[in-house]
Amino acid sequence: MSKIEWDESYSVNNKEIDEQHKEWIAIFNKLHVALLSDDPKSLDFAGVDSLKAMYDYAEYHFNFEEQYLSKINYPDLVAHRRLHKDFASKIYQYNKDINQGTIVLNTEIIKIIKDWLVEHILKEDKKYSVSADS
Repeated sequence: MSKIEWDESYSVNNKEIDEQHKEWIAIFNKLHVALLSDDPKSLDFAGVDSLKAMYDYAEYHFNFEEQYLSKINYPDLVAHRRLHKDFASKIYQYNKDINQGTIVLNTEIIKIIKDWLVEHILKEDKKYSVSADS
């Protein structure tokens, strides 16, 4: 699995949201680098740290994005909000499992995060990008 490199295909034509998406990609890429590291200590905490960072950032980003969608009267706001809530719940559950001693593979974590970022930005967020341009 490779790092995510930002390019204009990820842009939703909103500077602030694009910058926030870049921050999420940076969280993912930090995990990616840690997984390739030879440092066992780095590996031990890579997934946990990334999940926590992703969960913390999700709250900030989702609130911002949902306020923006409300402002532009995005017709699918309720469905979009549901996707956000589902992802936040999934990340919360992984954090909870890890804190309770359940083993969660870093490779599983990185796949979930990458799939979410790429799928959500390129498919779901692009929908409001078109709406904002209309």
